[in-house]
Parts: sequence; C-alpha cells; structure tokens
Amino acid sequence: MAKKKEPNQNRLSSVQNAMGILRLFKANKSEWSITDIAHEKNLPKSTVHRLVSTMVKEGFLSKNPRTNRYRLGLSILYLGGVIFSHRQLYKEALPIVRKLVRILGETGHICFLENDEVVYLFRVESDDPVRLLTYIGRKNPFHCTSEGLAILAFQDEKIIDTALQHPLYAFTDETITGPAELKKELQRIYENGYAISKNHYYNGFVGIAAPIRDHSGQVVASLSIIGPTSRVTEDRYPFFIENITNATAEISELLGYFPKI
Repeated sequence: MAKKKEPNQNRLSSVQNAMGILRLFKANKSEWSITDIAHEKNLPKSTVHRLVSTMVKEGFLSKNPRTNRYRLGLSILYLGGVIFSHRQLYKEALPIVRKLVRILGETGHICFLENDEVVYLFRVESDDPVRLLTYIGRKNPFHCTSEGLAILAFQDEKIIDTALQHPLYAFTDETITGPAELKKELQRIYENGYAISKNHYYNGFVGIAAPIRDHSGQVVASLSIIGPTSRVTEDRYPFFIENITNATAEISELLGYFPKI
C-alpha cells in the first residue's frame, strides 16, 4: 500500500507545482489554459485548477476574459518593480557610499526595512575594517540599529505602532526595549533627520544613519556608517552626520526626490 504523504510534504509539493506553473509563462507564450498546463506539467486538471485559482486570488495570475486563458498577474509585476528599485538604488548609491567611506574611514551600508527587521542591500568596507554583524542579505533587528530606526521613524503611524508591538529584545545593557521610550527616540530621529545607535546592538560600536527617499518622497532605505566607539567618538559625530546626510540627500535626488523649498 502506498505510503500516505505527510501534511508538510503535501504543502511542499503544492509550492513546487505552483512555482513550476509560474515558470511556464514566457514572452513567446504568455497565456496558458488549465488543460495546457495540466498536459505540460503532467498534473491532474483538478490539481492545476486548485493551484491556479489560489494564484489568481493572490494576484500572481489573472484570467484573460477574451481567451479564458491565464497570464501573469499584478503581484508578479509588483515584485519585478521591487527588484528593479533595489537595482536602481544599488546603481545610484554605490559610488556615493564608496566616496563617503573614503572620507569617514568606516564601513558603509545601504539597508531597507522588511517587517520588523533591517536588511542589508550592500556594504562597502573601509581600508581598516573591523568585525561587524553585517553582510549583504543579513537581517538585524530594527530597534537597536541606526539603519533600522532611520527608516522606521519616517513611516506612517500605523506602521510604527505595529512594529513596536513586536518583542524588543535586549542585546546589550543599553538596548532600548520599552515601546514608549523607543517611540520618543523615533520622534527625535524624525525631527533631527538622522539616527545614532551606540552600544545598542553590539558593545563598543556606534552606527549613524540617515534616510533615503524615492521620487515620491517616501523613505525607502537608509545609509549607515558603523564603526568602533574608539574611532567614532562623540566629538566626531557632527562631521559624520553632515557627510552622511549630504550623501543621502544626493542619493535621494538621483532617485528623483527634490525637497519642496
């Protein structure tokens, strides 16, 4: 007797089949019928119909009412737009970050916010790098990093309140873990236009970050410089802040943002 599949195996199989269906859509064949998909993927029509119905509901596929065939939906186009915007940000920001790193002598990062975590899009190391808990693709908590706070401080109130409902774990004795205190800190960042996080995630390190805006004025990323407190001393903060905010203004302008005078 055939062994019955476990629920997790069934879910994995469904995901794999759904991904296989999406890969069928190409420039030379942009629309598929249920029958064609079932034949091409060697799947029962009932299985294909169930998967396609789910993907239509989630926006990954749409039905052409004139042909009764299925094509890629707006969710796929949205994801493509996200990828393009990240590539555009990388292209515009990289030379500016490299120049900033040469001026300040510390490692620079471009980051964006995903749920309650900050994600590192790319990193430029200084000539005298130190061990950092950052690398391309790494996710760190937003509440104890300057790069995460510099983005969150400029989001809608609902987004901020939702983020503050997540557990705010302490990584050092100086990590801000109280929602009310953190909300005050976000207000200060909003008013000042930059964030400073000293000993909040890793003892002996300080991060200074400022927001990056897209053409609509929305804060979509941040630029941070992180270094040891022995080198990034408080008397040097104004120099770092001036250069970082100038760099983020330049990147934002290249992305199409021009502040109202």
